[in-house]
Amino acid sequence: MGSAERELTRLVRRFSLIVRVLVAAITSLVSLAVEPARQPVPAALVVIGFNLWNLGYAVARDRARGGRWLVPVDVAVVCAVCLAQVWTASPQAPFARTTWVLASASIAVVAYPWHTRAPVAAGACSAVVAAYLVGAALTEPGDWGAAAPLGLWLGAEAVLSRAVLVLVRAGARSADELVARGERARRDAAVAAARRDDEREYLAALHDTASATLLMVGTGVVRGRAPWLAEQAARDLAVIRGQGRVPDGEVDLVELVRGVVEHVPLRVSWHADSAPRVPAVVAVALSYGTREALTNVVRHARTDHASVSVRRAGGQVLVEVADQGRGFDPERVPEHRYGVRRSLVDRLARAGGRAVVTSRPGQGTVVRMEWPDEPD
Repeated sequence: MGSAERELTRLVRRFSLIVRVLVAAITSLVSLAVEPARQPVPAALVVIGFNLWNLGYAVARDRARGGRWLVPVDVAVVCAVCLAQVWTASPQAPFARTTWVLASASIAVVAYPWHTRAPVAAGACSAVVAAYLVGAALTEPGDWGAAAPLGLWLGAEAVLSRAVLVLVRAGARSADELVARGERARRDAAVAAARRDDEREYLAALHDTASATLLMVGTGVVRGRAPWLAEQAARDLAVIRGQGRVPDGEVDLVELVRGVVEHVPLRVSWHADSAPRVPAVVAVALSYGTREALTNVVRHARTDHASVSVRRAGGQVLVEVADQGRGFDPERVPEHRYGVRRSLVDRLARAGGRAVVTSRPGQGTVVRMEWPDEPD
């Protein structure tokens, strides 16, 4: 049973108990006050006892007390009230109109299907209907047939109540299924998004490491035996295999970026006015972004010189890579290109920062990477 079905069933059961107590109390007490009974004293005792039982039954059912004996005892009490019509009924035409006994029996048979299983509810309702008809026969032996249609209507009310219960539970079950389907869809979407993030991160790492190194070798940037090439290839392979685990805590950003600068075949002007320590994930994103920016200088800028600066300014950690090469138009970079769009911009965004590429044809390029360093 889902949460919606369970909660709806609980609310309806509680509501039916409250209605039963109120209907029985109002109809019986008003009838006792305004309408004479055949035996006033026994009738008063029946009314008082029945109302006290209704109150105790409602409390016990609401608190799930009483066990298996509660419903059979309640059926016996309701049947006894139906048989007691010989005392409580009006002396004149007792079955020509609705009596408080009929109202109490009616609300009882309507509530049973909501409180018990179908076979138990069917037996309870049948017993109440039979007791009502027997009580009518004992009260008016010669005219008890006038009560037969009302007694049969009690059975119809029980059947209709059971039908409503089935429909309500089916609707609640459908609601639970819709909620569960929505949760599964959200979970699947979250898993798919996480998988796509992992794929993008892996492709960005592949682009920043082995792809960049092989591209520089293939385009002739590396000539002869470069001492740094073997070390860089080993580092690239460790990242691809997942062995280059990002450490926990904060690391020295300047040291990490300096290690990138030292293994790029460029003349690099280096400037660092502080030694900011940042979370390791952020430091890796900034160092990878620095390497990608320097690799783009080697491949596209047609210059052998670049400048790199690391500093704090305005509550931010800034890393800038600038060159005076031929430049380009950032708006014309295709979406599928990993260099600027994925490796730089997207990677910094995932780390909580941002990357801004400023360039114009013939006027060089500035890559500005920012990460907010203000305390929360």
